[in-house]
Amino acid sequence: MESTGPSADPAWEPDRLGEDFECATLPLPGGERATLIAFRGERAADGPAAGRTVLYLHGWSDYFFHDHVARYWAEQGAAFYAVDLRAYGRSLDLEDPEVRPGYIADLADYDAELEAALTIIASEHPKERLILCGHSTGGLVAALWAGRNPGRVAALVLNSPWLEFQLDSSTRKLITPWLTWRSRRAEQAPFKVRFPHNYARSVLFSRGRLPYDLALKPPESFPVYPAWLRAVFAGHEAVEKGLTISVPILVLMSTQSLRERSYSSAMNAADIVLDVDVIARRAPSLGRTVMIERVPGALHDVFLSDRAAQRSAFDRITRFLRGYVQR
Repeated sequence: MESTGPSADPAWEPDRLGEDFECATLPLPGGERATLIAFRGERAADGPAAGRTVLYLHGWSDYFFHDHVARYWAEQGAAFYAVDLRAYGRSLDLEDPEVRPGYIADLADYDAELEAALTIIASEHPKERLILCGHSTGGLVAALWAGRNPGRVAALVLNSPWLEFQLDSSTRKLITPWLTWRSRRAEQAPFKVRFPHNYARSVLFSRGRLPYDLALKPPESFPVYPAWLRAVFAGHEAVEKGLTISVPILVLMSTQSLRERSYSSAMNAADIVLDVDVIARRAPSLGRTVMIERVPGALHDVFLSDRAAQRSAFDRITRFLRGYVQR
């Protein structure tokens, strides 16, 4: 059955993250679904994010499991929510043989998830302004949405956002016509690529354990479909042209990237997924006020880094909130 529109009265259920979390299904057009996760633990009465609500978007081949991130934002005074997008995490039907994990042909299609989530958030916190957060591809989705929806967010906090192809924009432009041809010729056929398990190893060794479900965040990553990659490249092109976002933006990333085929301990303190120098060069195209913070020892997901890098990242967010959002 197709959704008739977002509902402000969801059926909340206990979430897999524990007693302080609830989740609710977000029906989407076409019979698809996403999942909204809410932190229900204690929230500071004051703090630099008081009077704000945070909505977090995960990256590709990912889902929301960052309970410590939710607790950080609550300590800053914010109400916290996250979305597992369609065909990701809690929204992924692993029993469906037809499912294509993470697949989307246009990043703007995720507007349905955001609007459904924001309808619920507005009903629970009608007077609070939104801080939109995103990691990697989720950071790209968040920035594009904010650019299309001026006046609806108070700030953006982006965690290693995928703002440009890892090689460079010229290579992206050369590949795009071939991607268009390939997606039309064999839309259902993913590329035959196999990613090494180095990222999962780096998280394991930097944190001492894997804090996520391997069925929902597989070490080999989701299949890469040409139409999906073309959609991401279209997002990169939009960022390159400039999004003119008027609210303050914080971009967090590691100080270094490392691209090697075989695992090494140096991967425990670097971004081994994206090129952080490319991100840093592209980030000013997002808007008028962009703060770039490079965190020593951080992984691609800055919030999965070791404790020292995590603390450094949280401290930088707090300074950003006090300097640009609280006032």
